Amino acid sequence: MFAQKNNGRVLVKVAVALLVVVVAGVFVWRRLESVARVKIVGRGLASDAVTGSVSVAADGGYKEVKSEAGGKVIDAQAINKGEHFKKGDPLVQLDTTDIQRLIDESKRNFEATQKRIEIELKDNPEEKVAEDALETAKRLLRLNNVSEEQVKAAERALNAIRRRLDLAKFDRQKAEDDYKARMEDLELQKKRMTVLAPPVDGEVKEPATWEGALIGQGQVIATVFSNARIVSALISEESFGKIRIGQKARLRLLSQGSMSFDAKVSKLLTTADASQRFEVYLDVLVDDPKKIPHLLKPGSTGEVTITVDEHPDQIVIPRRARFNNDRVFVVKNGRVEMRKVEIGFDSSLNNLEILKGLKEGEQVIVDNLDQFRDGDRVKVEIVN
Repeated sequence: MFAQKNNGRVLVKVAVALLVVVVAGVFVWRRLESVARVKIVGRGLASDAVTGSVSVAADGGYKEVKSEAGGKVIDAQAINKGEHFKKGDPLVQLDTTDIQRLIDESKRNFEATQKRIEIELKDNPEEKVAEDALETAKRLLRLNNVSEEQVKAAERALNAIRRRLDLAKFDRQKAEDDYKARMEDLELQKKRMTVLAPPVDGEVKEPATWEGALIGQGQVIATVFSNARIVSALISEESFGKIRIGQKARLRLLSQGSMSFDAKVSKLLTTADASQRFEVYLDVLVDDPKKIPHLLKPGSTGEVTITVDEHPDQIVIPRRARFNNDRVFVVKNGRVEMRKVEIGFDSSLNNLEILKGLKEGEQVIVDNLDQFRDGDRVKVEIVN
């Protein structure tokens, strides 16, 4: 009786131990079961694209701004590095004290000369006296009281006075013309002592002078660049033939991190560089063109994808789902199935076009492909 009780207890203990082992095994098995991140196969726009390297330059490159006059710099704040300017803005001001002194002196001399001549010409009594003398001589000649020679002498005297007055008028006009020319020259010199920005909006790259400096005519005062940008892409010879003006593009610049820009092809250059790459110009499309100078820094580099063809409503999957050129992992009934596919357009940045091998609604693994094998049992996590 006692032995039977002991045997029963042993059996119960063994059963409990087995149950614990089974439960633990199931728990461990579930813990070890892989989780596959999958994407549901759907339809979308499949695109064929060409890639290339991108560089950004200021329109016209870097330009040197030179002074047309020499003198002492009294204001150079507008050429601090990074300063923005509008076309025609004053950049550097030279001291105009000396030129202004010449302008004032020329004005005083002109006014004095004009006043003197005006006095000489206004109501001149000599001409009136000479005219009366001539009339008297002519009357006396008719009365035979004077000789013809005396009349001629009176005429010569009057003509001499009139010539002198005509010369005075000429001198007055010449003085006025000379003054205008002199003032135009001095005002031009004064104007040139304000160094203006070139006829474009832009930014100062590097100043080349400072307040208090003495500069000469033709000296560089700053290096500047335009706000307008030239965005060019270098395309391989085998891909260049696919590109047409107006095609849409997407570009990324290293200087802007993960930010990308929409663009379109605006120009094709038909000569290749030493590496047999062809140059393509791009117009960058932004909501506010005023942002372009800030977003597209001269010297920036990056990459571009130009869409050259599209197939709408096609089976597409993420590029990262592919391995070994034409293989994908499909999850079906909780198990991994390796499948061969036929690929159409495959030059898009994100998606692949699938012509054969996948159906809409199937699940393809998109992450950690090296962790899976054909036939593995997995749980799925659907990603967007």
